[in-house]
Amino acid sequence: MLYVTDGPANQAVKVDPDKLRILARWEVGRGPAHIFMTPDQQFIVNTNTESGDVTITDASTLQPLATIPVGKSPHGIAIAPDGKFAYVANLGSKDLAVVDLKERKLAATIPLDDSAVQAWVEPQGRFVYVTGLNSGQVFKIDTASQKVVARLPVGKLPAQLGVTPDGKYLISCDQESAQLSIYDAATDTLVKQLPLGTWTHGISFSPDSKYAFVTNTKSDDISVVDLRSMTEVKRIKVGKGPNGIAASYPNSPIKKP
Repeated sequence: MLYVTDGPANQAVKVDPDKLRILARWEVGRGPAHIFMTPDQQFIVNTNTESGDVTITDASTLQPLATIPVGKSPHGIAIAPDGKFAYVANLGSKDLAVVDLKERKLAATIPLDDSAVQAWVEPQGRFVYVTGLNSGQVFKIDTASQKVVARLPVGKLPAQLGVTPDGKYLISCDQESAQLSIYDAATDTLVKQLPLGTWTHGISFSPDSKYAFVTNTKSDDISVVDLRSMTEVKRIKVGKGPNGIAASYPNSPIKKP
């Protein structure tokens, strides 16, 4: 199943991706933005930018279980690999909220000195990375100490980011710079800044970590990046203003695009 948010309607939506059919809608907070399912597939968690909270929904019944205030203008969200915590990037309050999903409460707030756009937890759960919109950097935060341990310079107006499934690379989508900033996640060393389409925004990966798929919002296309050669190997035209992206390979081997 595919879950998306409908911001104007203040709803989350369940979609059958094979039949491209809406199966259900349910009410969440005001201005829903990013949405994720917990690793055990029991809960769906989404941010609500206008109401400043997150909604936790039972994935089987689609009934909201809790609404948790997290800060001003929450946008991106990431779930820890063990499913215990959600990390919420707050654009307005310039911090990262840590939500205890078992207790269904705000566990901590980690101050940042920039508008936080998106968060991503690396596969081992040791670090969470957050893009700083105005400063052109990615904050690396130790999940145990809840402290910023590194600031990684990237391009202008970074939006979404991700760590490859094998944990090797941290990649930031730098919108105004129209590029990816690719870091070695083990050493925090910049490997390459790769120009792509106009206004690079969202990113997803193939399960084998060989490819990245990047939305270019203002050129209306998707870039396919080979992470072995660090080159763009294909550009795919899509509809107007592509934003977020998710890649799925159900019951099939990975094939070269």
